Amino acid sequence: MRTLVSRILQDGHSLDGGILKVDRFINHQMDPYLMKQVAVEFMNRFAEAKPTKILTVEASGIAPAVMLGYLMELPVVFAKKNKPLTMADYLTTTVHSFTKQNDYTLIISREYLTAEDRVLFIDDFLAYGNAGLGIMDLCRQAGAEIVGMGFIIEKEFQDGRRVLAEAGVKHIESLAIIESLENNQIKLKDVKIRKLNIYEEAGRCLLCQDAPCTKACKTGDPARAIRAIRFDNHKPALRWVKDCTDADLERAEQACIHYNWPIRIKDILRSIHQDDVDDSHYPSLDITFCGIPCENPFFLASSAVCTNYEMVARAFDAGWAGVFYKTICLQEINEVSPRFDAMHNNATRGDFYGFRNMEQLSENPVEMDFDILRRLKQDYPTKVVIASIMGQTEMEWIQLAKMAEEAGCDAVELNFSCPQMKHEGMGSDVGQSPELVKTYTACVKRSVKIPVIPKMTPNITHIAEPAVACVEAGADAISAINTIKSVTMRTDAEVSGQRTISGYSGRAVRPIALRHILELAQMPQKVELSGIGGIETWRDALEFIQLGCSNVQVCTAVMQYGYRIIDDLILGLQRYLAKCGLSSLQDLVGEQLPKFLKPDYLDRDTIIYPKFDKDLCIGCGRCEVSCSDGGHQAIIFDHTTRQPHLVGTKCVGCHLCRLVCPAGAIGVTKRVVKNKKKE
Repeated sequence: MRTLVSRILQDGHSLDGGILKVDRFINHQMDPYLMKQVAVEFMNRFAEAKPTKILTVEASGIAPAVMLGYLMELPVVFAKKNKPLTMADYLTTTVHSFTKQNDYTLIISREYLTAEDRVLFIDDFLAYGNAGLGIMDLCRQAGAEIVGMGFIIEKEFQDGRRVLAEAGVKHIESLAIIESLENNQIKLKDVKIRKLNIYEEAGRCLLCQDAPCTKACKTGDPARAIRAIRFDNHKPALRWVKDCTDADLERAEQACIHYNWPIRIKDILRSIHQDDVDDSHYPSLDITFCGIPCENPFFLASSAVCTNYEMVARAFDAGWAGVFYKTICLQEINEVSPRFDAMHNNATRGDFYGFRNMEQLSENPVEMDFDILRRLKQDYPTKVVIASIMGQTEMEWIQLAKMAEEAGCDAVELNFSCPQMKHEGMGSDVGQSPELVKTYTACVKRSVKIPVIPKMTPNITHIAEPAVACVEAGADAISAINTIKSVTMRTDAEVSGQRTISGYSGRAVRPIALRHILELAQMPQKVELSGIGGIETWRDALEFIQLGCSNVQVCTAVMQYGYRIIDDLILGLQRYLAKCGLSSLQDLVGEQLPKFLKPDYLDRDTIIYPKFDKDLCIGCGRCEVSCSDGGHQAIIFDHTTRQPHLVGTKCVGCHLCRLVCPAGAIGVTKRVVKNKKKE
């Protein structure tokens, strides 16, 4: 029973003396859904036994017995361990408890166990068989027939099955069998223990505020460690739990408030090897952008994450190097409700891969916003404060740019790209016109001395066309991309029953954003770039940097996870530099650009075949399904062994199979020269 086995491995704990602790889901806190699955399995296994009554022992067997009684429409009786005052005529026997190391009495009223009964006994554990022997004695006294015994978990090494079989029980079923608990390690019979996917398990973490697991642990910060793993820093994660014992981490697990089952904190952290990078020699991430010194490349993108002084101040305190403040305009902004929607996988909540928003620009009075920017620069002189502005006419662009300069801003961003403006002649409509962006960029450049950074729209076929126009007008850098025009159809995101086209962001758009950055980086006119679009981890940011960005902006990830992600953005990028033996972030800017060629220049004479790892393969057959229906019919699935086999003569090396494999059991071979087909 796969679900039960999974819960035992995830939430069970082996204690000294051969004791298996399953009080999280069976014999203290109970999982009703699991108990129903257990009952269904027992019903299937004992259907032919035709019982008339289900018997169990107080108290852990009651839940599965009642569930089974409901499904089989049979009465359920549990043997009591203490005689109530109301019971006069009863049967009794004595049983020895292995777990509690004492004897106890089982009592059943003669009224509820008679010679006409065909009894099915259900219990949580089969260890030495003592409870089963006690039930047999009670049934013997009553003259009842035992037609079977079912146990949720059997400890095979304690020989209870043999004891019961020799005593005359002909039908015994156990849903999970423990072979051994040696060294407090749970070994299940006929179960292949697969390596824990720490990223998958850490991905279940709710990333709690004021995390209960850390409060319970006391000697470390498991919540911070799990967050490091979630954001692609699994080896450095150990620094936050280096002094934690197994008992500390078990307390942390017990405190986990996950709505389903607790995160396997101990298993995750004990699966990680010590970091091979010396964290005492991490290089600085300082870099120059538009001639402005930045302590790191991470900035808040102009959006809902930076709409007032308090928000930006908290971000600066957390470690963000700068801000592109939420776009300021002279028009009155009146937002809709709701203004956000998200794309989740089915039945998931909280963690979305795509985000749609209908929010426009700052709702603050213009003078208030520029006063906020002035105070931010005054209070945080080492941070970079950039005003994002949007005008409707040349005079408005000039007026706003001058106000930004007078407020002490380090630079000004020209928002040519907001996809949901209600006013004509603003936003992405402007950004699609090389003539307009050139005109507005030029007028701003003539009006101020601070750097001018136009922000490009992705809602265009050739992003380089307006970008080149901006560079010709004197732009100091280009930022890209803004959100992508999109439509979602969920009714709970409607505004009074109506919908509109609006902007799409989040990790789903990152490949599109990278494509636009690549096109900008390949322009003949060289210009500094600020990359935006789907950045959640340091590795995401690295991809933008490797394509030519010396600055990156983050929005949606902050909306999901908070300003605190800056910790792992900085940590991961610093560690990567140290591992590569680099001392300057600038060394990574644009390093991958030479690898990008036009399609006709790519190698078409060699091939890499997929390689199947039988130890990791779980036999699901997904590879064969995809190859057959979406590839080149190059995989044969053996239904007997449940193993895939590659047909080399048909394989074209597309690697669809590797991408759909849920177990990571398909790797790659060495690149070889293709066999030429016979003419």
